[in-house]
Amino acid sequence: MTVDMDGVFCEPPFGQNLGIHRTFYDPAMAPHPARVYPRWLNAPLDRLRFDFRRPMPGARGALLRLATVRRLVLVTGRRTRPRWWLRHHDFDGVFEAVYVNQSGLGSAHYKQTLLRRLQPAEHVEDDGRTAQLLAQTSDTLVYLCDWPRNRDLPLDTRIIRVGGLVDLASRLAP
Repeated sequence: MTVDMDGVFCEPPFGQNLGIHRTFYDPAMAPHPARVYPRWLNAPLDRLRFDFRRPMPGARGALLRLATVRRLVLVTGRRTRPRWWLRHHDFDGVFEAVYVNQSGLGSAHYKQTLLRRLQPAEHVEDDGRTAQLLAQTSDTLVYLCDWPRNRDLPLDTRIIRVGGLVDLASRLAP
């Protein structure tokens, strides 16, 4: 099972998940390129954007429960490694591997490309656009964590909406 980070087990700023998109990509179109900043600029910007975020309530326990029934792999659209955050919040060692977007692709297409290579049975996501793209272009079962900005979207029937990781763990793990 691959797991996204921000909005899934890392809380967005002020509890508002504004990074969720309400429009979809056409799966037949070419991948969306990203605006990629040089590492000397991106690393401090990412620290400012992400280091002060807290874990979602119950997320660590839910991931540990899921790890009893699934192999967990972190897949994030972040462009810098979240080692400090994972260690600081005691998530270090929960995931078998950590994949960070070091490509020239936007987050949704990066995840699409990576999941084609990894071929996970399941993926946990918070962004409706990414969930839709993955459901339409892969055999991966997508769990979409519920947020106000991804409600009422015309989602693919292969996407399963969950309340969050705690809800997902209660469904899948004893």
